[in-house]
Amino acid sequence: MDHYGKPICMDCQKTFASHKGKNRETNQELDLVSGVNKFMRGVSHIIKERSVKKETDFNKWTADWRSLKKLDFSMENKHFFLRGMDLDDFTKQLIRMAKETILIANPFIENCYLTDALLDSAQSSTKIKIVTRRPQDREMKKEQCHQKLRKMGILLRYDNQIHSKIMVVDNKIAVVSSMNFYSGSSGGASKEAGIVSMDEKVVESAADYIRKLIDGP
Repeated sequence: MDHYGKPICMDCQKTFASHKGKNRETNQELDLVSGVNKFMRGVSHIIKERSVKKETDFNKWTADWRSLKKLDFSMENKHFFLRGMDLDDFTKQLIRMAKETILIANPFIENCYLTDALLDSAQSSTKIKIVTRRPQDREMKKEQCHQKLRKMGILLRYDNQIHSKIMVVDNKIAVVSSMNFYSGSSGGASKEAGIVSMDEKVVESAADYIRKLIDGP
């Protein structure tokens, strides 16, 4: 199964084909990254493996994602550029691939597919810390979103000077972009773009920046 995507044994192949046919009637599934993706409402969602928490090889994971999306960016320098829906999809999937930690600096955190991904990741015991702007008096939906995040154990620290849009996952990969965590930004209504880096020094610098914001003066 691991190497060929199906059993070698002929009897097992028949069982597998029968089971796969039944699943197709109830779920539309697509093997995007190591067999853990599912399409829901037309948007790809990662279902994180919860069995054994082993360190993710983000180089391989990103290469698989790039191949699936038929993108041609180079990973030779451990940095690459993404824009629009590619940036949005990569960010959502990356959040759900987190094993240990997610650090975020972003001024706007509201209900959207990105915050849904954060809730899913928090449910899998990923430690998530966010520095963002405090909701204003009339921003009830934003306040409700923040309360929901807190209920899942996500730490939020407020700093109304925040304009950075940075995310660091497992201290291994960083996304620095123009994209905010709300539907108008991540959903494609505006033209967003950013840089993804797996360079150790760059990632550590980004993580250190967010930690200092969260810890405060």
